[in-house]
Amino acid sequence: MAALRTAQSPSPEVSKPHPAPLVLVGGGGHASDVLQAIEAANALAPMWRVVGILDDDVVDQRRFAGRAVEQIGTVDDIGNVDACFVLCLGWPWAREAVARRIGDRAQAAPPIVHPSADVAVGVELGLGSIVLGNAHVSPMVRFGMHSLVSYVASVGHDCSFGGFASVMPGAAVSGDVTAGEGVLVGTGAVVREGVRIGDRARIGAGAVVVGDVGGGLTVVGVPARSAEASRPHNA
Repeated sequence: MAALRTAQSPSPEVSKPHPAPLVLVGGGGHASDVLQAIEAANALAPMWRVVGILDDDVVDQRRFAGRAVEQIGTVDDIGNVDACFVLCLGWPWAREAVARRIGDRAQAAPPIVHPSADVAVGVELGLGSIVLGNAHVSPMVRFGMHSLVSYVASVGHDCSFGGFASVMPGAAVSGDVTAGEGVLVGTGAVVREGVRIGDRARIGAGAVVVGDVGGGLTVVGVPARSAEASRPHNA
C-alpha cells in the first residue's frame, strides 16, 4: 500500500531548473534585442542567467538600464567567464570574425528563441542561433551555428542556411531555398522559392530575388540584380 502523507510529513522536494549562465558578446542595439528575447523566455521559465556583456568598445549602458546587465570586459576576457556565450552582432561577417577570435575558449549557447516566435516541427537551429519576436520558421528548416532570424521575418518550409546567416527584420524567404555560410537577407527582402544563394552573398534591403545568387555577390532592387551592374556608368 502506498504511504499516506500526513500534515506532519515533509512535502517531497520539487526540482527547480537552474538558469544557465550566459554572457552576451557585443553590447549594441542587437544585444538589447537578444536580451529582450532572453527576458521574455525567462518570464515563462528561468532558462538563462545573464552574467554580463563583453565588448571591445565602451557599452552605452542606457540600453540596459534597469535590466541588471552590465559590461564586464572585452571579448578577450571570455576565457575568464564561466558561462556559455551568444554573439549579439547583427551582421554575419561580424559574428564570423568574433567566433574565430573566441575559438574554443568558450561554448556557444543553445539556440535562443523568443516565445512569440513560431518555430515549427523539425526545425534545426545551430548552437548560438537566435530567433527574435514574431518570427516564423516553417517545418524542416535548418540553420547552422550562430545564425539569426530577426523579428517579423519568415522562412518557408525545407529551407537550409549555413552558419552565421542573418535573415533580417521583415524579410520573407519562400520554401526550398538553399543558402550557404554567412548569407545576409536584408530587411524587407523577398526570396522566391527554390532559389540557391552562395556563401556570403548579400541580399539588399527590399530586394526581390527571383533567381540564384552566386557566392560573394551583393544583389539589390526589384527584381534583384548585382549591385555592380545596378550602378550607373558614365559615358
